[in-house]
Amino acid sequence: MLAALSSLRGQGYKARLMNPHDAFWDWRLGVQTFGFHPGTGTAEDPDWQVHYTPTPYNEIFRLLRMIDLNDEDVFVDLGVGLGRTAFAASWMGAKHAIGVEIIQDLCDKANENLRRGRLFNREIEFTCMNAANWRSRDTTVLFMNNPFGEATVRHVLRNFEAEGVPSRTRALRIIYRNPMFDSVLHQTPWLQCVARVPATGPWPSTAARYETTLWQSVSPSRSP
Repeated sequence: MLAALSSLRGQGYKARLMNPHDAFWDWRLGVQTFGFHPGTGTAEDPDWQVHYTPTPYNEIFRLLRMIDLNDEDVFVDLGVGLGRTAFAASWMGAKHAIGVEIIQDLCDKANENLRRGRLFNREIEFTCMNAANWRSRDTTVLFMNNPFGEATVRHVLRNFEAEGVPSRTRALRIIYRNPMFDSVLHQTPWLQCVARVPATGPWPSTAARYETTLWQSVSPSRSP
């Protein structure tokens, strides 16, 4: 009996039992996105990496509806982990869903999820790299679940500015969950906060609940 119980450790069964809604959506999409990866460093470190735990599916769906995700959107999650948000965005109709992850093991497992899952033929991709180096002028929706420190947040926004994103006709929408460095976005003249979403979560989920801020780019000629 003890040997049998020991063999089940690390398989995520407890997390699935305590988060049935997320377990259902993993099953429906044919993926395995329960997991945890420890962080490194502290909030004061310029290269701080926050520990990885996935955002609940119901929260992802709710936030994507709030920013009107549609079939013209290119969705990017910086710190995607095992890929949950990218799969959810693709399921909801995004034209292209991209996950950027600095941890090679997590990125490899996200790609394995893609190969084995029910969305293998969708426009979904995962790449292993530092978010500070990510550049994509095509991004229309950016998701961040407090994945890294203040310095990296500044790098990400500077990259978008260098790519000319603020002057595009179509606005960039940003979903920032657990917005520890919201002040950086407030200090960015081409961004405006359009909503603060209070923390919610389904019972009996054990997933952590965090506030989320929603942002939108503003053309320089229309900046407040």
